[in-house]
Amino acid sequence: MPEYVWIASGITVTVLTVLLILHMVGRLLRNRLERVIAERFSSGQVLRKDLWAQYFGRSMKGLAQIRGNGALVLTESLLWFVQALPRTEIDIPLTSLTCVTTTRSHLGKTIFRPLLFVKFDAGEGADSIAWAVRDTEDWVQAVEAARKTAVAATR
Repeated sequence: MPEYVWIASGITVTVLTVLLILHMVGRLLRNRLERVIAERFSSGQVLRKDLWAQYFGRSMKGLAQIRGNGALVLTESLLWFVQALPRTEIDIPLTSLTCVTTTRSHLGKTIFRPLLFVKFDAGEGADSIAWAVRDTEDWVQAVEAARKTAVAATR
């Protein structure tokens, strides 16, 4: 058999092995995130969740942030995110939201599809965050509806 066939076979096996390892690590992280959500919220509290939301950073923290994946959860009063690695949590009360929409980029980062974008008052002033989630438009509608309900409940 020609040498290039052995080289191509070796490269193919290596790539498939790496992809399999990445898939298994992703599954383990999503399972861990599911447990973290179950510890934090009762099943009735969770209106919507995405176990593999891609975090694009918080505008108050500037450009030098670790972008990463984690779980995004919407409850009746809170938009909550926990990043898988490094483990960080962000709580955004729905009553502090000032804008819920989509954007194509955030802090100079893009994946060339719409991102869930929220502006809110963080107590220290205006701030914003964006995530890549499945069903971005559905997330926008769900967050906006929950925000309206939360605001109405405080009146």
